[in-house]
Amino acid sequence: MRNRFIRKLTSVLMAAGIMAGSALTVFADGDVTLDCTDAIESEGWTQSVKFGYNREDPNGAKYFDATRMTPDSVIKVTYDIVEDHYDETQATGYPVELIFQSWSHPDTPLVGSDGGLWAKIAPAKVDEASNTEEFAYADIVEAYGSDNFEKVDCVLFGSTNDAKILVTGVTITNCKDEGNHWVDPSIAEAEKAAEQKEKANTKKNIIGIVVGIAAGVIVAVGVVWFIISSKSREAFDVTTGEFVDKKDAK
Repeated sequence: MRNRFIRKLTSVLMAAGIMAGSALTVFADGDVTLDCTDAIESEGWTQSVKFGYNREDPNGAKYFDATRMTPDSVIKVTYDIVEDHYDETQATGYPVELIFQSWSHPDTPLVGSDGGLWAKIAPAKVDEASNTEEFAYADIVEAYGSDNFEKVDCVLFGSTNDAKILVTGVTITNCKDEGNHWVDPSIAEAEKAAEQKEKANTKKNIIGIVVGIAAGVIVAVGVVWFIISSKSREAFDVTTGEFVDKKDAK
C-alpha cells in the first residue's frame, strides 16, 4: 500500500515538473536574430531593411512581431558604412535610425488622422569602432507613444544624412517566445470560416476513405467466399490429377 502511494506521488510530482517546464518554455525570454539578406544600401533618410508582421510565419527570421518584446529588450543593429556623407550642419551623430510603423490605427495619441504612425527612434548607444547601435525599449515606447505594440505592422532600419549604409545584422534581446499581434476581425472571421471548411472537407474525406475500405473488404470477402464455395463443390481425382465436380466423382 505504501509503495503504491509513493509511486502515485512520484507520478504527480513528475507531471507537475513537466507542466512547470512547459510554462517556462512558453514565457521564457530569449534573443531573436533577424535575417538581413534582403537589406539594400540606403542614404538620405531611406530604408535599408524592413521586417513586417506576417501571420503565416510570425516567428520567421524575415518577420518580427513587436509584441514579443519585453521592457528588458534591446534592439541591436550592425551596419557597414558604404560612403561617408558626414556634414556637421546636418549630422545626427548616428548613421542608422529605427522606425516603428503602423497603418492599423494604433492605440497611441501620436497616431495620424489617416490612422497611421511613423515613429522614428534614435539609438541610445553608438559604437563607431564596431559599427553597432543599440535602441532602448523606453526610447521606443516614448517615440511610439505607447507600450502596446499589437498594431505595429513593420519595423524598419533606415539611414540618416550621416552616411550611405547597409544593415548587416539585427538582434532583439529578451523576447518572449510568442506574441499577441492584433488581428483584423474580418480577417479572423474569414480564417475561422476557412478552417471550419477545411475540417468539414477532412471529415468528408475520412468518411469516404472508410466507406471505400469497407466496400473493398466486402468485395474481398465475396471473392474469397466464391473461391471457397467453388472449391467445396469440387473434388480431386487422383486418376486424372484434376479437380472434378463432386457430382461427377460419385
